[in-house]
Amino acid sequence: MNGNSEKTIFDDMAELEKTIAEDVSGDRARAMVKYFDGVVKSSEGMLQQQLQPSERQMTIQLIDGFRASQRIIQHVWETVHAASLAV
Repeated sequence: MNGNSEKTIFDDMAELEKTIAEDVSGDRARAMVKYFDGVVKSSEGMLQQQLQPSERQMTIQLIDGFRASQRIIQHVWETVHAASLAV
């Protein structure tokens, strides 16, 4: 990974951390979780189509990544706010 990509990733993560820290009500975190849920459902719909094996594998990996994003957002919010996030 080159320096610019790495800086962008760390900057994005810092911005996400700031957003979650400022989200006392949990509304933003729930919206992010809901967004990823919609993307998962959309991606799962793609699996119903005929796909090349490489496309199917990539779609499955994306679904796994989106689900991981949901868990990460929820976990970070709960850790930062020492509370449970009802989603």
